[in-house]
Amino acid sequence: MTGISRRDFLKLTAAVTASLGLTRSGPAYKILSGTDGTRPGIIVLLFDAMSARHLSLYGYGKETTPNLERFAQHATVYHSHYASGSFTTPGTSSILMGMYPWSHRAINHGGLIKRSLTNQNIFSLMGNQYYRTAYAENLWADLFLRQFQSGLEDHISPTAFGYQNKTINPFLGLADLPDSDMIYYTFNQFLLTGDGQDPTQWAGSPSLGFLDYLHVFDKRNLDEASAEYPYGIPYNSFYYFQIPQAFPEVTDRIQRLVRDSSPLFGYFHFWSPHEPFRPRAEFVNKFPDLPIPDKPHHPLATSQLSPADYAPTIKVYDEYIADVDDGFGKLLDQLTSAGVLENNYLVVTSDHGQLFERGDSGHTTALLFDSVIHVPLLISAPGVQTRRDVYSPTSAADILPTLLNLAGAQNPASSEGKLLPGFGGQEDMSRSVFSMDAKYDSAFEPFQQATISLIKGNMKLIYYLGYAAYPDQIELYNLQDDPDELEDLRDQLPGLAAQMKDELLTSLSDANKRL
Repeated sequence: MTGISRRDFLKLTAAVTASLGLTRSGPAYKILSGTDGTRPGIIVLLFDAMSARHLSLYGYGKETTPNLERFAQHATVYHSHYASGSFTTPGTSSILMGMYPWSHRAINHGGLIKRSLTNQNIFSLMGNQYYRTAYAENLWADLFLRQFQSGLEDHISPTAFGYQNKTINPFLGLADLPDSDMIYYTFNQFLLTGDGQDPTQWAGSPSLGFLDYLHVFDKRNLDEASAEYPYGIPYNSFYYFQIPQAFPEVTDRIQRLVRDSSPLFGYFHFWSPHEPFRPRAEFVNKFPDLPIPDKPHHPLATSQLSPADYAPTIKVYDEYIADVDDGFGKLLDQLTSAGVLENNYLVVTSDHGQLFERGDSGHTTALLFDSVIHVPLLISAPGVQTRRDVYSPTSAADILPTLLNLAGAQNPASSEGKLLPGFGGQEDMSRSVFSMDAKYDSAFEPFQQATISLIKGNMKLIYYLGYAAYPDQIELYNLQDDPDELEDLRDQLPGLAAQMKDELLTSLSDANKRL
């Protein structure tokens, strides 16, 4: 029997369907067709922990993103795009599920999607009309890909593009073992420190002696400064990688898949510029220092850091973003020269940002100021050579319905996102966009302790639920007049503050009822 490729089968199926007059109800936005009659592919690139507030694309004072700016010249650029959470778990899951964290319930460190909802993920909803592939360098994000395994033709191992297979711990192969989720949880949650933020630190447990023995396998020499990497080789707490190696290998994979398995839906989640910040030497000391606003310490801050304390970390973070942008620029050039963008949408975004203010640092925080939830979003469409800028608020939850719409697939009733302006939706300054942090609450019970933000037009309300140090407080900011969120307007605009709080609490109550 003569073999038939999956691509040929899909074309044959499409032809038969057309001849029988079987049609799908059309999407609101016209689907572009490729030169050979196939649907355009969709490629998503996610750069972890990339704050929009540190990108020159959005007006930052250091030229951190010249290549993103170059890409923006033929893309739709979203200026008020918000992550649904302050760290990877809620941020990534909202992109892949089109829901807010209070619905998909992936709210804890390393948490999972509510089991009854997992078939509503973007890969399954795309259907087998697309060749679906996914890669996550962040192991918390890879846990979702394992939940969605049945909707993927190709689940790329997190270690696929690692640095010479040298690991920071002896469990390199955990991503490829049959029970890897359990191994990961055992390793990260029981054997290591409870906060899960630094898996290089052993926990004080009965297994400590055993782990001290395994410690001899660590490749700690890669943490040492070198001419190319003054801060050591980048790592994601489990294995090392290099941007000049990982980005070209991902690019080659994309080109091969587009050539052999079109139409492609590909999701590629890079760890960088997530901490630890380890830029290459050519980006170190690249920028002059900028003044750091002296913001008041927040009652829920986990430390008492000052602007002087932040300065060295901000410096290296900005340099690392520039390093990532350089890698993206080379990826973009290669995809462009290979003709990949002629029949593929390209989406660039992040799952959350990074906080350097009010005494707190990082993104494991109860604070939802814009630096940690305002993230980039750019989308280029095949054949479009002009730039469009969108300033109305948009949400990470909007990505799923928008991409399904571009693919001609059905948006599920569970989706809480809207079609993005420029791709079927309209700019709406009255629209409400939510973000939340509830990492210490149970994923199976109503929320008891959480921070929730509501953005409506230029106004932003932050509500603090159940914190002993800051009980049931609200803050209100005008993001247009006060982008640094320095002036709390709750007492000056009590009516607006009460109205927005009521809307937020109603939405939260509805979410709790669904449990």
